[in-house]
Amino acid sequence: MSALTIKKKYTLSPGVFLMGTTVYLEWLLHFWVTETFQWGRFAALTAFALGFGGLLAFLVSWIPGAAAGKRTAVAVSAALGAVWLLEYFLSDAYQVFMPPVTVFNGAGGVARDYLGLVLSLLARNIWRLALVMLPALAYGLLGRGKKTGLPGRGLFAAVAVAGYLLGLGAAFGLTRDYGCFQGAYTFDSTVRCYGLQMGFVLEARYGSGSVQEPEFAEPLPVPTTQPARLETGETEPEQTEPVYPEQVIAGLDFGELAETEKNSAIASIHTYVDSLTPARQNAYTGLFAGKNLILITAEALTREVIDPELTPTLYRLATQGVQFTDYYQPGWGASTISGEFSNLIGLVPTNGGGCMKEVKQQNFFLTMGHQLQKLGYWSAAYHNNDKGFYDRDETHTLLGYDRFIALYGGLENVQAVWPESDLEMMVETVPQYLSQEHFSVYYMTVSGHSVYSRSSNAMATKNYDQVADLPYSEPVKCYLAANLELEAALTYLVEQLEAAGIADDTVIVISPDHFPYGLEESSTWGNGVNHLAELYGVEDYNHIVRDHSTLILWSGCLEGQNITVDEPTYSLDILPTLLNLFGLEYDSRLLVGRDVFSEEMPLVLWPDFSWKTQRGSYDAQAGTFESSDGQPEDPEYLDYIRTLVMNKISYCRYVLDRDYFNYVAAALEPVTP
Repeated sequence: MSALTIKKKYTLSPGVFLMGTTVYLEWLLHFWVTETFQWGRFAALTAFALGFGGLLAFLVSWIPGAAAGKRTAVAVSAALGAVWLLEYFLSDAYQVFMPPVTVFNGAGGVARDYLGLVLSLLARNIWRLALVMLPALAYGLLGRGKKTGLPGRGLFAAVAVAGYLLGLGAAFGLTRDYGCFQGAYTFDSTVRCYGLQMGFVLEARYGSGSVQEPEFAEPLPVPTTQPARLETGETEPEQTEPVYPEQVIAGLDFGELAETEKNSAIASIHTYVDSLTPARQNAYTGLFAGKNLILITAEALTREVIDPELTPTLYRLATQGVQFTDYYQPGWGASTISGEFSNLIGLVPTNGGGCMKEVKQQNFFLTMGHQLQKLGYWSAAYHNNDKGFYDRDETHTLLGYDRFIALYGGLENVQAVWPESDLEMMVETVPQYLSQEHFSVYYMTVSGHSVYSRSSNAMATKNYDQVADLPYSEPVKCYLAANLELEAALTYLVEQLEAAGIADDTVIVISPDHFPYGLEESSTWGNGVNHLAELYGVEDYNHIVRDHSTLILWSGCLEGQNITVDEPTYSLDILPTLLNLFGLEYDSRLLVGRDVFSEEMPLVLWPDFSWKTQRGSYDAQAGTFESSDGQPEDPEYLDYIRTLVMNKISYCRYVLDRDYFNYVAAALEPVTP
C-alpha cells in the first residue's frame, strides 16, 4: 500500500486533531511526574485539556483552506510538544514547574552555562522527544486536513465550554485542590493537579503581571483550644516581665494612609497591614547594634554538610552562635534567585524567577543592606559566577550595596571553572573591607552547585580525597566534596576576622538558597535513584522534610552563650530577626516572617500553602495534617492557620504586583530624619 493511499484514508479535521493532541500531551506529562495517582485530578485534568483543545480547534477552524488548517495544526502541535517537554525537564531538574516569566528570565543563563547539560539531557530523553512530537509527525506526514464549517466551529466552541465546566465540576467535586481557583494558587501545584494548560490560565489570573484588586480572607478568631497541660486544671505561674515597645516606625499610620489613599488597591493593602498586631521589642533588641554584618546565601547547603570533623568551621559557627534546631528554606519555585529574594527581602517570591527584578521597580528599604547603608557602612555584594546571571549586576546595588563584584565584573582572581571556588572569592574580597570601620557585605556562593560528579564539578574533583572513604554513593560524596570549598572559604574568613581583632564585632549569617535538587532522582542530573534520601538518611519524604535545612547566625561575642531556638523558623524570619538584633527601626507588620526572639507565633509557610507550627505540619499537596504535640486534629485551629497563610501569601503577591513598598517609602519621606 502506497503512502498516497494511506493519506487518502487518513483524513482528519485539524480541530479534532488538536483536541486529541492536548489531551495526549497532558496525559503524558501527568503520568511522567505524578507520584500518587488520583482519579479526581485525572478526570479534571482530562476535561480541562479537552476544553483547551476545543478552544484551539475553534481558533484554527477559521483558517481558510484544509491544507492551511492542517499546516497550522501541525505547527501548533509541535509548539505545544516543545513547551510540554521543556516543563517536564524543568520539573525533573528542579522538582518544580516554572511559569513562563521564570523560564524566560533564566533562559539566557541556562543556554550559556548549561548548553552541554541541555544537549546531553535531550540525548538521554530522545524517546520523550519522540513521544511528544509523535502527533505532529503523524498528522504532518500521513494526514490530510478537512475543512470545518459553521456547525463544526459551533461544536468546537461547545466542547471548549463543556470541557472547562466539567473540569471545574471535577476539581470542586472530586479533589481537595480547588483552592488554586480561589487565590490559593501556585503554578507548580496547579500543573501537578490540573495540567499545564490550566497552570497557564491561572498564571494569567494570579501570576506575575496580573492585575487584580487585593482581596484578603476575613481573619478568624484565635482558637480557644489550649495545650493539654492547661486543660488539666494547671495554671501558668505569674511572671513579671517588662513591657517592650512595639516594632513600628514612628509616624507611620496605615489606617490614616488607607483613608487618604486614592488608589483603591493600595488602600486595601494599607487596611490589611493596619489590621495586624505589631511585634514587640525584646531582651535581644540591639544586641548587635554597631556591629559589622556578613550575609551569605550558600548554594544548596544542607545541615547534613555540617560535621565536627569534616567541616569544623561550619560546625563551630552552627553550634557556637544561635542554634536553630528546626529551620527551613522552602522551595519557592525558581531555584537560586527566589531563595536569595526570601533571605534578603523577607517576602514570599510569589512571581518566581521575576521576583528579584522587582528590585528595579520597588524600594525595598527594609533590607539590611539599605538600613546599614543609611548608617554609613561600607558595603559590597559579591558573587563568584557570571555577573549578569539573573541580572544581579543590575539588582544587587539596589538592595543597599554600593558595589556588586562578580566574575567578569571586578572579580579578577577567581578561575572560571564550573563551579567556581568560594575560597578564591573570599581570598580576593575579604581584604577589601577588613580595614573598614563598619562594613555590610553580601555573598552569593556557587561552589556547592550541581552536577555532583568528578567529571562535571571542579570543586568535587578538588576536594574528593577528603570524602573518598565516606560510606556514601558517588553523587553524595561529590556533593559533600563540593561543599568543602565553602568550608575552606569560611575558615579563611573567620581566621582573617580573628587576626584583625574584629570577630566579636562581626555577625555572620548563612542560609541556603534551596535544597540540593541535583541529588534527587532525575535524568537531568543523571541520577537513577534518589541520592537526597540517602544524604538525609530516610527512605521517603515530603517537601516539608525535604526543605528542612540549616541557618547559621554567629558572632564571636556569642560563643559560649548557648542560645537555642527550637521553634520552627525559616528564611523569611532572617530579616526581622536581624533588624531587631541590630536595633534598627522597622515595622514588623510589613514583613511576613517574625523576629525569632519575639512573642509572635512561630509559623513556617510554603508557596503551595503548606505550613508548619509548633503544633504540627500541614501538607497541602497531600491534604494531611501531622500533629507534633500528640493532640488530635483540630479543624478550628487548621482553619485559623490556613487563613493566616493565605493572607500572608496574598499580601506578598500584592506587594510585588502593586509596588506597594514605593507607597510606604513615599509616606515615610516627611517623617524620615
